[in-house]
Amino acid sequence: MKTRFVHGAALFLCLILASTAWGQWSSDPSVNLPLADKGNGNDQVQPKIRPLSGNGWYVSWFDSDPSTPPPIGYDVYVQRLNPAGVEQLPHNGALVADLGNSSTQDYGLDIDSKGRALLAFLDTRDGSNQQVTAEKIGPEGGLLWGPRGVQLTHDRTSFHAAPKIAGTSDGDVVVAWTSDSNVVLQRLDAKGHPLWGAGIVFSESGFNYSVSDLHAADNGSVILSFVRDQGFGSDRQLRANKLSSTGALLWGAQNLSIFDQGSLQFGNFPYFVPDGSGGAVFAWYTSSPALQCFAQHIRADGSEAFPHNGSAASTNTANVRVSPSASYRAATDETFLFWTEEDSNQFTNGVSAQKFDSTGVRKWGQTGLTLVPLGADSQIFVENVQTGSGALVFWVDQASFTSSTIQATKLDGGGNVVCAQFPVSTTAVSPFGLVADKAKSGLAALAWADSRIGNNAIYIQNVNKDCSLGQHN
Repeated sequence: MKTRFVHGAALFLCLILASTAWGQWSSDPSVNLPLADKGNGNDQVQPKIRPLSGNGWYVSWFDSDPSTPPPIGYDVYVQRLNPAGVEQLPHNGALVADLGNSSTQDYGLDIDSKGRALLAFLDTRDGSNQQVTAEKIGPEGGLLWGPRGVQLTHDRTSFHAAPKIAGTSDGDVVVAWTSDSNVVLQRLDAKGHPLWGAGIVFSESGFNYSVSDLHAADNGSVILSFVRDQGFGSDRQLRANKLSSTGALLWGAQNLSIFDQGSLQFGNFPYFVPDGSGGAVFAWYTSSPALQCFAQHIRADGSEAFPHNGSAASTNTANVRVSPSASYRAATDETFLFWTEEDSNQFTNGVSAQKFDSTGVRKWGQTGLTLVPLGADSQIFVENVQTGSGALVFWVDQASFTSSTIQATKLDGGGNVVCAQFPVSTTAVSPFGLVADKAKSGLAALAWADSRIGNNAIYIQNVNKDCSLGQHN
């Protein structure tokens, strides 16, 4: 009995060690860390990442694995990485919800005040009409709000879309989603109990409101952004508000107009980044009157730091620009903006950059800095994180649908190149859905989907402060 116990204990220990030994940060851009790489036609898409204290990470995505129990559809998965990039949950992720969604929409990932993952997604488990569900996931992958999570909608006819989630500074959770032509928010306590009754509804007669982004701010508050339009072909404008822990509208009952002159690109729902002091930095691009990128910094009190309707990235009228990515440096009150630059016919692509001071004045020249000159390759999916006195920027250099690399470079606050352009991934095939974030230590990570194995799979790569890849000695 004693001998069998020792062998059994050893086997149990081996299983535990094996279960936490999947993966590790790669130092080779041709061998990125796979998080979900099932073959046989699986479609694994739309990763999101959030940093944990101590350089750990949560990553989520959708997986259409046909081998999971019916109904067949895009399921929600999550993974947790330790600082070394070792997967703490089973390889290919832990299943959060087995769904029947035939396609995907945007969804929400965040972390609560105790370092647990928060997810909000569209749910088909209660019938054919998609409902909005929130779930809290523990560090070992446990579903802390139960196997069905907290279902926030229960109707059979309303259209729901693009739920977002934010863990507040006081330990609560706020979820926002589009419901028909309105935006609805609900606050949950740590156990998932609703705190705002039937929810707080943003609506306006004759207009459609659609959730754009949601983040926690100061004192238990959240900041919400949404797109306002009057139907197909109308101008699409950007609005925002800040809600206190009790649901009070801190930026006014009429909401704050971030952009109200011209139109956002159709289908564009801009993200924003919190400034760490109760405000936020917004970036967007317009389709009217021209394809142009803008940035705006809204202070904690709702005041505009930049001119109304934002500061334009560049004054170059010979070219156009799309798909901006913003980051913010609190120490100097500066905003960094990176985007895809294009010729007026959108035949050639490049990557450009701009820095704004605290009032929105362009500091890297009136036309910005050119990181990649206009050329035949598509330069797309631009992302950046603030680091040091400047920023680290990533993008896809796509020569063709089957020939792409993911590139990066690092600039200091003066716009000088700190790290010359270097590859993050050299074997990516048709990469898309790039997302980047940064831990407090300065460690950055980039996740994406690509089809190097023949179907879409999820990969992640860390980038150290010195621009090296892999485990830092």
